[in-house]
Amino acid sequence: MYIAHVFNMVNNGWYIVKALRNNGIDAELIIRSKDFGMGFPMWEELELQEDPYNINFRMMLEKYDLPEWIKIWWNETRLRFNIPDLFRLIKEYDLLHLHPPSSIYLQFSRKPYIIHEVGWIRKLITLDTYVEKLGRRSYAHAECIVMTNPDTYTLLSGLEYKREVFIPFIIDVEKFKPLNIDKQEELLFFHPTRQVWDVKGNNRLIHAFARFIKDGNKARLRMVDWGFEEDATSSHELVRTLRLEPYVEWVAPYSKPSLIKAYSECDAVFDQFLLGSGGTICYEAMACEAPVVIYLNQWNEKCFGEMPPVVNARTVDEIYEAMNLLTDKNTRRKIGERERHFIFKHNHPDVVANKLIKLYKEVYY
Repeated sequence: MYIAHVFNMVNNGWYIVKALRNNGIDAELIIRSKDFGMGFPMWEELELQEDPYNINFRMMLEKYDLPEWIKIWWNETRLRFNIPDLFRLIKEYDLLHLHPPSSIYLQFSRKPYIIHEVGWIRKLITLDTYVEKLGRRSYAHAECIVMTNPDTYTLLSGLEYKREVFIPFIIDVEKFKPLNIDKQEELLFFHPTRQVWDVKGNNRLIHAFARFIKDGNKARLRMVDWGFEEDATSSHELVRTLRLEPYVEWVAPYSKPSLIKAYSECDAVFDQFLLGSGGTICYEAMACEAPVVIYLNQWNEKCFGEMPPVVNARTVDEIYEAMNLLTDKNTRRKIGERERHFIFKHNHPDVVANKLIKLYKEVYY
């Protein structure tokens, strides 16, 4: 069985194909040259200080030699002009594992395919443009939908589909691990999440931190300065209004080597407080034994068979209480150790690869 992972949303394809190949599966990855920078494999491997929205792909290739099992779709012009090239790239494969938005086109390739759902479903059930209509059609004709976000299970009822299976994000535990970094006595809270208030709840974190500082605690909050421009501006304004500027550090988006260091430097990672499940930030930080504060709903227990051992917080009061809980060093250590154990059990590359191999055999043979 010869499998193509097409496109590389949040670098799922990159890690999955590596894990599949390590477990004896003939798999390759097709990536787009004209794509969001955080979807390039180089973002995972190089220490970059680049705007992820404006990365020169050819320049990246000069810095990093991609493996031979990666093929590049050179879509230098608008997407719709060279679809035949994409079809030529996939003609030799037996089974397609499609990452958004490749299923818009490759649902018409006459090849069996699986869709990797990482959040596109939130738009598919709310928008009615031509793209979303084609997206819904692709879900209906897929052999299976691979679900990665537990909270999106509540949205499946709005789509037609054949079957689904929950398979979590792969986390490379040899790469994402705690580093021996001396920490300052002052608490450091890290918020690497995009500034998107109505999805991430960044404003709730800022209000909770203001209350924590007002209580006399010594701490810094490191926030990544990117996301929706309006919300990023609003976050800066809220920090000024609450007189938090001496306690808040704004940083540019980190590529993964720098992000791993940041996970180990901080005392806790504060992720998102509205969605109900975690993305790669949550699981990467868990693997690095950084206590994670995030809102997870009951679907996480249903999907994993147990709740991830994070600090669950949704409201300003709950986030504030989490900050107080994490002032204790032993508490932070115990949470971090439980988190890494959880990652080995559920997100280890071999664990996820074997689940996918089982699925491939079910849908292809």
